[in-house]
Amino acid sequence: MNEQFLRVKNLTVLFGRKRAVDNLNLEFTFGETVLIAGRNGAGKSTFLRALGGLIIPDKGVIEYKGIKRDKIGIITDKMSLFNNMSLKEGIEFHSEIFGIESFDYSILENLELDLNRKISEFSSGQRAIYHLSLLISQKPELLLIDEVIYLIDPYLRDVFLENLIGLIEESDTAVIMVNHTFSDTGRIPERVIIMDEGRIIIDEKREALLGKVKKVFSDKPNKPDLPVFFTKSTPFGYEYFVYPFDERSKADKGFQIESIGLNEIIKAFLGGRYVKERD
Repeated sequence: MNEQFLRVKNLTVLFGRKRAVDNLNLEFTFGETVLIAGRNGAGKSTFLRALGGLIIPDKGVIEYKGIKRDKIGIITDKMSLFNNMSLKEGIEFHSEIFGIESFDYSILENLELDLNRKISEFSSGQRAIYHLSLLISQKPELLLIDEVIYLIDPYLRDVFLENLIGLIEESDTAVIMVNHTFSDTGRIPERVIIMDEGRIIIDEKREALLGKVKKVFSDKPNKPDLPVFFTKSTPFGYEYFVYPFDERSKADKGFQIESIGLNEIIKAFLGGRYVKERD
């Protein structure tokens, strides 16, 4: 399903004089999976929380079409949901609010979590998975995930991601996530957005981005005549990261050219503070 359900127009969020989100214009479609990356303070979490209604923008509009409010779920790095309740009490409260008749306990049972313990007594990873289990039973059409995956230990991270992928595949849920651990989430996003200083500097489909970014090697400090956005010196020479890469550039025999993965691509953009020409 490629129908548009979310449109962001001229969205701006101010923190004092700082434009945490600066005049963003974006569209999202049902079933789309999106990764938002950026340095600390780039505005990515502020943007996500504005989409979830946790922050009121100073300017612009967020338009949802064909999706009800109770079909939007958000997991944040604060994870303060029902902390003074037990797991069981939180489930009962959440089920009553969202009209959930049959809650799926399978994730919690597999982790052997005591339903009578307070939520605040569990680890960040356990609470993140608990929160995800609440939202899965809610059957969301949009799930917003704000920097929680990097808090989770490797075992629970795999559990979280497996259930997230299951939700995407079974329910065609759209997912927009802000995350620091790109290597773990690289198999999920269809689309990659990179932010810097409150604005979008990259917005590409993952496969298109993988094709447009190349790493060029040289054992001499002679920069190639290509759109290099980041340069890295190594004991063996120089690595030049190029975007967008033109296939015709392969005719230059003086350089070795290599395709790279999403994790390295994002790190290069963040390291190079790539800023494309803006109007």
